[in-house]
Amino acid sequence: MSTLSNIFNHLPTGLKNLATSIVAYKNNKVRKGEFFDRYLNFFRKSWTYTPSETEKLQKQLLQNLLLECSQYTVYYKKVFDDCKITLADIQNANPYELLKKIPFLEKATLKEKLAELENTNPLRKRDYINFTSGTTGTPTKVYYDKESMQLSFALWRRFHDTLGLPEKFKSIRLSGRIFLSPNVDAPPYWIYNMVDQQLFMSSYHLSEDKIPDYVKKISQFKPQLIDGYPSAIYILAKFINANNINLYFSPKGIATTAETLFPHQRVEIEKAFGCRVYNQYASSEGGSFITECKDGRYHLNTDSGIFEFINLQGETAKPGEYAELIITSFRNLKTPLIRYRSKDMVVLDDTETPCTCGCSMPCIKDIIGREDDILYTKDRGFVGRMDTAYKGLSGIEKSQIVQNSADQIDIYQVVTKEYTPQMEKKFTDNLRERLGTVVDIKIHAVDDIPLSKNGKFKAVMRNFKIDNV
Repeated sequence: MSTLSNIFNHLPTGLKNLATSIVAYKNNKVRKGEFFDRYLNFFRKSWTYTPSETEKLQKQLLQNLLLECSQYTVYYKKVFDDCKITLADIQNANPYELLKKIPFLEKATLKEKLAELENTNPLRKRDYINFTSGTTGTPTKVYYDKESMQLSFALWRRFHDTLGLPEKFKSIRLSGRIFLSPNVDAPPYWIYNMVDQQLFMSSYHLSEDKIPDYVKKISQFKPQLIDGYPSAIYILAKFINANNINLYFSPKGIATTAETLFPHQRVEIEKAFGCRVYNQYASSEGGSFITECKDGRYHLNTDSGIFEFINLQGETAKPGEYAELIITSFRNLKTPLIRYRSKDMVVLDDTETPCTCGCSMPCIKDIIGREDDILYTKDRGFVGRMDTAYKGLSGIEKSQIVQNSADQIDIYQVVTKEYTPQMEKKFTDNLRERLGTVVDIKIHAVDDIPLSKNGKFKAVMRNFKIDNV
């Protein structure tokens, strides 16, 4: 932790609120302005474009991206030369065909060659440096210019439109942001951004004895939106439901991000807060958007980029398969991402039924999360969505599945007295149904399962590459 962060974490609450609001005011100067207004007007129109209108727009945006990269990025100049893609090709050929010639951009390359990937267009000054949460232990750094930043926030505002939120609204955010000393043992466990009417709540202090203070504050604050990590929101929802607490208000929606949202979490959260959960995807590197609509469908925001899908065998994915997202983004023009391997997984839609929400952009079936959220066993192959193994069980407060090899899976659990030997046998049977009979499964009772450094809770972790098995 930096010295500045350490000083902030120990400030009195009033000074923290003031400092947070000053930073928010400065951030809004970068996030909103002439580009924001222009893009927001445009994105509100393109949300209801016909498929042919969307394809025409996407082609034009891809051509613009390739042209700018060919002139202002050292990395892509070399790539285009190697692929024998000329300026005349970009100006005249089908940009989709040119895209197929370009190799994938790996995360390691983004880290190692950021200087070569930076767009040096003099109109794109470096206005912001963003760091990913660093799930692998080494955060990725990317640059944004003002236009890219405002474009991104215009897309985010359009998502808020689909939730029915007004132009200004009160919100609560639960994420990996650290703003309290870990030793704090009394409320407030939150800070307030007066500029955006936003309450930041700590995800690191959600112990059983402190949750009543969180619930009381939420009930008093009455946010129109709660957004953040589903694991943190789920902890609150579970407490509210278990204690039959009536909040006497309902937000317009709950927006979840950054972790896999499991069906049982969705059910619990919607019951507690009396509103829909809207899951969404948007990587910190500047990747394209995927947002859930009011009809529960996941729309690829094709005006934010191009989506390609490869299955876990490295082939073009088919409907219904698990697929890794390959992203060509129109969102971050300062650090262009062309055919970027996100390592994030989705399930492709296996139906061609159009969505009735009013948006004709294509849909996927589900957002899974990281590639390592999918397990592998020798007799069952790839196995995802392990939350179904917990159905009908009681007495499990927290559970984490860790696979370090194809031969063994360890499950760490925080349990109550309700978790009987009979319950464990049922759980083991459920696991065997999904994982097969070859892999060794060991269940460990533990006192607690800590959050990762970025405040996320990993329910499933596969710590080896599937290529090696």
